[in-house]
Amino acid sequence: MDLKSLRAFCSVAEHRSFSRAAAAQSVAQSILSRQISGLEKEVGGRLFHRTGRGVLPTELGEQLLPRATALVADSRAFEDAARGLHASPSGVVVLGMVPIAARAFVGALSAKLQQAYPRIRLRVLEGYTGQVEEWLASGRVDIALFNRVRGGKVRGAEPLIRTELYLLGPRRHAAVRRPEIAFRDLAGLPLALPAQPNSLTSYYTALAASQHFELNIVLETGSNAMMKDAIMQASLCTINPRELVARELEAGDIKASRIVKPVIVQTTWLVLGSQRPLSEAARVVARLIVERGKDR
Repeated sequence: MDLKSLRAFCSVAEHRSFSRAAAAQSVAQSILSRQISGLEKEVGGRLFHRTGRGVLPTELGEQLLPRATALVADSRAFEDAARGLHASPSGVVVLGMVPIAARAFVGALSAKLQQAYPRIRLRVLEGYTGQVEEWLASGRVDIALFNRVRGGKVRGAEPLIRTELYLLGPRRHAAVRRPEIAFRDLAGLPLALPAQPNSLTSYYTALAASQHFELNIVLETGSNAMMKDAIMQASLCTINPRELVARELEAGDIKASRIVKPVIVQTTWLVLGSQRPLSEAARVVARLIVERGKDR
């Protein structure tokens, strides 16, 4: 069992495609297929099954993937150290981010890396808090940025952004005509919220229960773009920071009412992955994100 085969396995699992994985590894697809076949013989079972849109890991593949990912990461960390690249970090750093963090950090971070660390490449995955935490727990991302609305600290996390939450809706919607709206007045209002499991949606649901009413959640989605479409086309409202719809607010397509009684403050936290050794490149990226957060 060699590292090339393990890297091929991890790449196919990530890209869900032999052809895309081969391109990412800069090898012929036939070579990558032989590597996977050889690995399957060694582990005694199939690692992938084909679907209409590519491939997915089998149950055996899912069980072996975290260990393979850790071994590949260990080998890359060793190679970095052996080549003395700490003075000029290199490699791919995978970030899992909620939308507000992507908007706040990705552009400035990319510009800084091009200027000071051109050998570091970012791979950014955007999703809501529940998705990002799943990616962190499975070792899919090196650095995670997710939201919390409850008080207190998150263990091992660095706070980056604090923002108040607003009710967002189409410009002619009665609920967003006033500058402020009490949370209790959301009763019966058709809402689009992040898909469960999600700590924010759970918080809103629990807060409504504490005020003796139920939220009327008619759409759960894991897509920020879909959330905006729901506001514009289905006349739904959502609960989010103003920053997520800054362009639409400026254009007058969406209006925002500050939620009060209580005021809801959301904190975006940074957490480093612990499923595999953190590369020097990932440490550099984390430091730059924290510095950017302090400048905001």
